[in-house]
Amino acid sequence: MKYIYYATLYQDGDSIGVKFYDLPNVNTFGDGEIEASEMAKDALEGYLLAAEDNQIELPERTNAADIQTKKGESLLAVVVDTSLVREREDNKLVKKTLTIPSYLDRAARENGLNFSQELSDRLKKKLKLN
Repeated sequence: MKYIYYATLYQDGDSIGVKFYDLPNVNTFGDGEIEASEMAKDALEGYLLAAEDNQIELPERTNAADIQTKKGESLLAVVVDTSLVREREDNKLVKKTLTIPSYLDRAARENGLNFSQELSDRLKKKLKLN
């Protein structure tokens, strides 16, 4: 699902602080505006995924034109697509260590087989995930 929420960027000592207008419990910071913007997206992704998983009702987003920023603050629109975030997480690679007989290791390497690909293909077939 696609969401957009507005955050405020403000100077916080040597960092740039980030607070979300409609989500007062979602805050973060970064060393500069770029990092603060990236951290804002990351914080919002985490919050929204947890809210979806736990069926937490989300507040209605305030229109950007209705948000008043203080002097020195700037408004940042943060867009998150939780379906893309979930897909990215589902495709995250996980390292596994396995033990096979040495003759199989030698034969597979001689034939240029990719162990990770072979194991993935076999697991998908066995689990009927093709």
